[in-house]
Amino acid sequence: MLGQLLASQGDFEQALNYLQQSLEILQHLHSPDAETVKRILATVQQMADR
Repeated sequence: MLGQLLASQGDFEQALNYLQQSLEILQHLHSPDAETVKRILATVQQMADR
């Protein structure tokens, strides 16, 4: 996932942006993958807050 790649490179702002967009799309589609993206988003947010 692009958001994860950006987070691993330290670009948390852009990573969070992409992950949030992904989450919104997956929720709109009622995809079960939305829960996975939610967890990834939370993890990246924690990394960004350090």
